[in-house]
Amino acid sequence: MRNIFLPAALALGLSACNDGVPLSTQWKLRSYNLATADIAPLRIAVAAPDWMEPTPEKGRVVADYWRDEEPGAKRALTVRLARAAHREDAQALAQLGGEPGRLAIFEADRRDLAAIRAAQDEGRRWKEENSKGRGDLRLDGALYCRRGEIPKGPIPIDIYVHTDDEIGWLPLLTQYDAHRPGSDEKKLDESLPPCAKRTARIDASTAGR
Repeated sequence: MRNIFLPAALALGLSACNDGVPLSTQWKLRSYNLATADIAPLRIAVAAPDWMEPTPEKGRVVADYWRDEEPGAKRALTVRLARAAHREDAQALAQLGGEPGRLAIFEADRRDLAAIRAAQDEGRRWKEENSKGRGDLRLDGALYCRRGEIPKGPIPIDIYVHTDDEIGWLPLLTQYDAHRPGSDEKKLDESLPPCAKRTARIDASTAGR
């Protein structure tokens, strides 16, 4: 478990990794494929404990992909993450039980959409050439930081997904425990680094009084 949010990415991107995903969500996403889908409307909403602070600017989704006949010629697509701000999301997520004050919503940085589409186009060309492509997905960096020490016991996290406007928001993982028994404590600590201390700002007019 390199990152506590990797299960969400895997549950969405790989049909074999859907443990804990509601059957209704699995059914609605049965034909969804990250390799071909329009990524622009894709958003992930996370409800985490209040001691976890979102830091999407420090997170990266990295997709490595290659052709069977060229296993040594891997391509890497790095996608930056950004906070999403869509007015309709709050109401839709509230209807699913999401608490607005606890939710952080992420999407692919708009600056990386062209690179994503170029990689998808390359995959389509491979298919037209009867060449099989393979790939894997990982989440680098820290999507969240922590205020204080990681508490003992469960870390419950709810994750929702929005693939397009037609399907809307769906529950992906509910009450997922990021601190399950047997978890690698070192890797958990790496994926939830301490939040940077905020530097106190002193008004120049009052300094030295």
